[in-house]
Amino acid sequence: MMKTANRSRRKTSLVQSMAYTAVAGLLSLIVIFPLFWVIATSLKDRADIIRNPLGLPVVYQWSNYVDAWREGNFGVYFVNSILVVIPTAAGVVCLSLLAAYAFAMFRFRGKNILFTFFLIGMTVPLGILVIPIFYQMVSLKLVNNLWALILPQTAVGLPFAILLLRGFISELPKEILDAGRIDGCSNWGILRHIVMPLSRPALLSVMIFNIVWVWNQFLLPVVLIQKASARTLPQGLSVFMGRYGADFGLLMAGATISFIPVVIVYIIFQRQFIKGIAAGALSGV
Repeated sequence: MMKTANRSRRKTSLVQSMAYTAVAGLLSLIVIFPLFWVIATSLKDRADIIRNPLGLPVVYQWSNYVDAWREGNFGVYFVNSILVVIPTAAGVVCLSLLAAYAFAMFRFRGKNILFTFFLIGMTVPLGILVIPIFYQMVSLKLVNNLWALILPQTAVGLPFAILLLRGFISELPKEILDAGRIDGCSNWGILRHIVMPLSRPALLSVMIFNIVWVWNQFLLPVVLIQKASARTLPQGLSVFMGRYGADFGLLMAGATISFIPVVIVYIIFQRQFIKGIAAGALSGV
């Protein structure tokens, strides 16, 4: 009886494993196929795209990338995107760390109300905020300036970052924090020498999440940036699309240039990102 039961359990476990693998494989194909199609199309000429739209290129047109970079002015757009992404991600990480540390470690009047106020910011769609942000940037005379993208996106990125980091910091071992206080560390010293090193996975998760989000942001640049020299990659891609709408090879080459940096960043920090998201989510429950 025991052998029969064990065999039955093994068969059930095998079937479940095969089912999970099949579902995971199907989802992977759904995700990977659009990327494959974009990259394959970026290496075709017009005739090859019309003749074989879903297959591999017959002759690889590497010149599409050179033409997209030069004729689409992607060099300027690429630099602008970097100039927006770096200060925005750095600002979100620094400010959210300070706020999360205060919410996790200190007691003060109105703490829960203020934290709830930050959480409400996660529920407001960016599309609703675009018009108020535009008029605010006009009053500050920042339209057509990269700071018009850096400041609002930093503010929009704070609520989720604070939620994640607060949950992570709240679950840090109290013994380590108490040991730091006994050794004479101030609140700033505890943050700098204990909390920051231990919160590295969560900080990297916040950084990567904001890099990906800001890099792919399209709505705010379209509204706040009209000057060609200040455009970012997604906005530049839309202009490029309008200019070369009939040449999908150049269009897909531009799209590939725009998403490859984000993919590289995610691959490098994949483990830390998943670890930080999982730890922060579990801590916040």
